[in-house]
Amino acid sequence: MSIDATYNVVAIDLCKDYTQVAYCREKMSEPESVSTIPGEQRFLIPTVVGRTKDEEVSKWLVGDEAERLSKEGTAKKTGDILGAILSEDGIYIGDEKYTAHEIMTVFFNGLFRLLKRNLNITNPDKIVVTVEFPDRILVNLLRSVLTDMGYEKNKIKIIGHSESLIYYTIFQKKELWVNDVLVFDFTENQFLARRLTTIRARMPQPVIVEEKDLSSTFDIQELQSEHQRVDMDRKFLEVLKKMCGEHIVSTVYLTGKGFYENWMEESLSFLCTKRRVFQGYNLFVKGAAYAGLCSIGVGSEDTYQFICSGRTVINIELDVEKGDDMVPIVLSKAGTNWYEAGAKAEGILDNTDQIRLRFVSSLTKRERILNIDLRGFPQRPNKTTRIEVMLAYRNDSQCVIAVKDLGFGDFFKSEGNVVKTTINIEDYL
Repeated sequence: MSIDATYNVVAIDLCKDYTQVAYCREKMSEPESVSTIPGEQRFLIPTVVGRTKDEEVSKWLVGDEAERLSKEGTAKKTGDILGAILSEDGIYIGDEKYTAHEIMTVFFNGLFRLLKRNLNITNPDKIVVTVEFPDRILVNLLRSVLTDMGYEKNKIKIIGHSESLIYYTIFQKKELWVNDVLVFDFTENQFLARRLTTIRARMPQPVIVEEKDLSSTFDIQELQSEHQRVDMDRKFLEVLKKMCGEHIVSTVYLTGKGFYENWMEESLSFLCTKRRVFQGYNLFVKGAAYAGLCSIGVGSEDTYQFICSGRTVINIELDVEKGDDMVPIVLSKAGTNWYEAGAKAEGILDNTDQIRLRFVSSLTKRERILNIDLRGFPQRPNKTTRIEVMLAYRNDSQCVIAVKDLGFGDFFKSEGNVVKTTINIEDYL
């Protein structure tokens, strides 16, 4: 598709081993990956930060430079940055401990220097960061780092790889996803399988991504010998026959370092029979760029309902009385990024000591009711207890409903009572 608007969208695929950057601006037919060396295909940036040893001229290093000088012995580097962020233990370079915010600021500054040096992009209209699985700690950190770097909050979007896959797919020719799409992601750390299915008979069309972790079966370290490669080829063929036997598959994407190790023979032959097969590294970063385009109104996602990790799958409604009728107030809408979902609502209890929540599955339309008991609140005359209902997600499969007693002005002071209920989403699907 060709776009005539004026804009700059930047996408970053932040992974445990490597990071990639892509961009898209006016009149480009599709996003392009950014090479660390202009004119060469050097798209993988090690997710590493380093520092030179000489304290008098010590400087920060990012990516390939940090790796190279660390090997030469003139610098020290970080280990697993993302793992350290999630553990909240701080990040070490040698014996020096740094905060996750400090290290990610150094790393992101390096990425944006690359964009400025190679493409003269200094103030993007949208920045989309895609990560394997969005975790609240990581999402909040990335937002904090980017806003502290001077980028406006409304220009920042964080999504997961499964969501990136959906964005990438809906921007492709329909023939590539007329049936299911399979994506296999084989890195030094994991082997993930994803299946994308579109239900075209409904509007908006649900686009569903299912994930399966096969890391215990496929390990990149097991490709050291011919025997091991043959065995892995056989095991992968079994997985493919099962997955392709369950649904018709139009297209298969193979991404990650593991698929460049020259071990697929029978499995690749099976894959390429009546299916389109693509191999590469940039699917997720390009998907993130397409997400950025949709965010600024270039392209549309309105005809699709995203059902994947990172997105909510149920509507959560609060039933309230209005006149003689009960009407729902939507606290959380299905299809929202869980780390952006949440709401507050206030009301007055009227001849009741409970509130009623309604959970509606976006797929099956099944409804479930949950009544939250408030008999522990102070006993007062009718219509003199004001409450606040708050909803917040912990992750895409669990949320917390908190109901707080606000009292009633100067007549009845709040005693601070709060009733909290943890909701496991799977129980309400």
